[in-house]
Amino acid sequence: MKSLPLGIFLLILAWSPAGNVVAEEAPPQVVVMLSTDDPQVAGMALHMAWGMKRMTNAEITVILGAGSLRFALKEGDSPMFPPKKKNMRAVMQDVLDQGSKVYVCSMCAFAQQIKQEQLLDGVTIETGGVIMPLLADPKIKVLSF
Repeated sequence: MKSLPLGIFLLILAWSPAGNVVAEEAPPQVVVMLSTDDPQVAGMALHMAWGMKRMTNAEITVILGAGSLRFALKEGDSPMFPPKKKNMRAVMQDVLDQGSKVYVCSMCAFAQQIKQEQLLDGVTIETGGVIMPLLADPKIKVLSF
């Protein structure tokens, strides 16, 4: 029995289903750093995060620091974001509901005496050990507000 020449074998392999497997591209990763307590700026940032997830299925992580922590609190005053006709707590909830991650800077939470149980479900207090690698990864886009 003669063996197939290598060229014919490679041609058959290329046309076989296993040979035509195309690697699926991973969705983009985006980190939205939010430190402002201005509801107009924070609302725009969260709306952009929501839109990127919706339009591109990007993997979105929102990191809250400084004044922006108040937008993730379960209770208390929540200023309005007029373009969406919602308060900031509801805008934050929209981001969470679509599966985006929302982290609170642990140092900022400590400085403001905010505990995990005060935050919306799905928002977690994280240390630099979780946050810093996201910011340092050159493949991840970071937007800062």
